[in-house]
Amino acid sequence: MNEIKQNEEIILEASDDAAKILSEKGVKSFDVYARYSSSVSAEAKEQKLDAFEQAQTWGAGIRALLPDGRIGFAFAAGSIDAVREAASMAVQNARNSEPDDSNNIPRPSGEAFPDIVEYDEAAAKVSSDYAVSRAIELEKAATSYDPRITKVRKASVSITSSSWAIVSSEGLRASSRGTWLSCGIMAVAEEDGDSQMGYGFDYSRRLSGIDYQAAGTEAGEKAVSLLKAGKTPTGKFPVILENLVASEFLGTLASSFSGESLVKGRSLLAGKTGEKIFSDAISIIDDGTLPGGLSTRPFDDEGITSRRNILVRDGIFEGFLHNAYTAKRTGGVSTGSAVRGGFRSAPGVGPTNLYIEKGIFGSDELISRVDKGLLVREVLGMHTANPISGDFSVGIAGLWIENGKVAYPVREGAIAGNLISIFSGIDAVGSDLRFAGRLGAPSLLLKPISVSGS
Repeated sequence: MNEIKQNEEIILEASDDAAKILSEKGVKSFDVYARYSSSVSAEAKEQKLDAFEQAQTWGAGIRALLPDGRIGFAFAAGSIDAVREAASMAVQNARNSEPDDSNNIPRPSGEAFPDIVEYDEAAAKVSSDYAVSRAIELEKAATSYDPRITKVRKASVSITSSSWAIVSSEGLRASSRGTWLSCGIMAVAEEDGDSQMGYGFDYSRRLSGIDYQAAGTEAGEKAVSLLKAGKTPTGKFPVILENLVASEFLGTLASSFSGESLVKGRSLLAGKTGEKIFSDAISIIDDGTLPGGLSTRPFDDEGITSRRNILVRDGIFEGFLHNAYTAKRTGGVSTGSAVRGGFRSAPGVGPTNLYIEKGIFGSDELISRVDKGLLVREVLGMHTANPISGDFSVGIAGLWIENGKVAYPVREGAIAGNLISIFSGIDAVGSDLRFAGRLGAPSLLLKPISVSGS
């Protein structure tokens, strides 16, 4: 029997057993989420294997909902017997919880799940030697880019295959599977006492989708491009956020789209549905059905059909992402946005493939529109931005632009402001949409903002 198919049957059997126990205990509303994962990862250093890890895990997370709105969660790993015990524990945890009328186990919509399975059998069967050889290839691509690349901090490759299932009291019994591959490398360039780092990466849902040569070259190019960087000028200038930097800004904004943030009073978009709050050049989409997306899936982690949600259309905020709980709490409907951190956690709310829709301008065209300004290729301290107020202050490094052309590298500068003002002050949107995990963005040309040099 195919190993993945066998694993799907194991987790479905475990889910069915847990459901039976819950029913026997008189629990009329529940769901069981089971998942099996197999992964291999390798790191290379000096063209040799530096670290290696291989793991297999499976388990189930169980929710039991009592008639008075109390809900309990428990999880177990490794055996069907442990899952059965977790079913009993979920009931006990429910009895010890506080009632909440918004707790619910969602009913299936009745519509068919989209025919999307991002699974590559070749990736699921890949050998450990494959991961090691690709990590070595990745490192070689970076070090051979330029003689000034003196070392790498990390050249890593990761391959994961998973199958998962959901069984609920509402008649849901569904399963799916997927594969994920990724690589990443940090290269160090040195010249005349100056040292700079650059990062390159790639990911795919299929074995043939990873370009290790391109990822290594990207790391080398970024490191070399910042050598002998000058000081960042101070003043008010147009700024281009390179696509990966734009994704970091989107990542800070992402929590504000969550219905969970809304009900907790932690969203800076609260009360703004239907308002034009961003530049009309911007549309933001979360698409759980996006072909090849890192989080593409036929149904969310509560069994609700995946869908494409337009969050911002031409600058107008159209609404929040919801799971079953936040939808009921706010009087809305689930947007298929329930997410779990594996079987060990109850479902929260989160994006799938969240991105800014690409525009029409190539990278060179954006640069040509700037008489004097800055192309930001790296930000430092984005994690310190306040997702509730939207305020941020980050260090920057990148390339200075003069007369529509790149002039020289700069570093040790800073930009500060507010996320709303950043996304409302976009003058042009690039065509170079790129994803970094679940977040994607093209390069963005901002109207003049304050830039501080050192």
